[in-house]
Amino acid sequence: MQTLTDPVFFKKYANRRLYNMSDSKYVTLGEMSELIRNGHEVKVIDAKTNADVTAFILTQIILEQAKHKNTLLPVPLLHLIIQYGDNVLIDQPHRDSPAEHEIH
Repeated sequence: MQTLTDPVFFKKYANRRLYNMSDSKYVTLGEMSELIRNGHEVKVIDAKTNADVTAFILTQIILEQAKHKNTLLPVPLLHLIIQYGDNVLIDQPHRDSPAEHEIH
C-alpha cells in the first residue's frame, strides 16, 4: 500500500505521455499536479534512457499553471533561479541579496 511519503512513479514516453506505474494508466500534467497538491511526491523516469526527468516535468507543470492562470513566478525569483541554479534556495552567502528581499 502506498503512503503519502512514498513517491508515485511515472514513466515519460517519447510521445510526451506520462504513465502512472502505480495505477497502470496514462495521466495528464493536470492529474499529476493534483496528486502533488494532495500531498504526494512524484518521480518521473524517461522510459528510453531511465534518466530522472522529475525536475523537467515539475517545471512543465508550473509553466502550464502559469499559462492558464496568466501568472508567473516573481521576476526576482526567476533571476535567482537562473543565476544560481540548484543552489538558489541553499546558497547562504546570497541570502541577503536585494533580489532575495523582494521575493518575500
